[in-house]
Amino acid sequence: NEVLDWQRANKAVYVRGDHEEALLHGAAIAGSFTGTESIRRQGDVLSEPNRAALVHLPETLDMDADGLRIRVTHFLTPESRDAAYKYTVDLALLEKRYQGCNYVFFGHTHLPAIFYGRDTVFINPGSAGFPVDVERRSSMVLFDSARRRYEFLRFDYDREALVASIETEGYNPKLVSYVRNGHRWS
Repeated sequence: NEVLDWQRANKAVYVRGDHEEALLHGAAIAGSFTGTESIRRQGDVLSEPNRAALVHLPETLDMDADGLRIRVTHFLTPESRDAAYKYTVDLALLEKRYQGCNYVFFGHTHLPAIFYGRDTVFINPGSAGFPVDVERRSSMVLFDSARRRYEFLRFDYDREALVASIETEGYNPKLVSYVRNGHRWS
């Protein structure tokens, strides 16, 4: 609730992904028993104002800024909802799907990435909460639409504070091991 409370209070703009769907509908997180178990626990304590905010999140968000057409989406393609296609990228198909967009910001994989198409730049900022790339550090992207520049920012977080919270709340011990091992399953 703490993060969602902050997002609502600060009028943060974001889109719905698989974690929000799981929170709202009890769906499984593809390929993650521990993730599914954790999301279900979170759903049990989700406040009604936060539940209502999640219900109204869009799946995609289109905006214009400084003459650019920008789309924000969690899933790059409908197929990427399936764990078997989560990391599949066909740039030619993406260019057709997102024709007219200059930039597409996407998520889901937790991997920071940039794909350059002929007319579109596809950017995944990675993950602030559960990084899975080789660095295992949180990441985000700062985007300056006027200059058409972006910068990946990497930062550490207090893993022991996260572990303490996970243990206090009674989550699966496998999750503690995952965090302590630098977001790698042991």
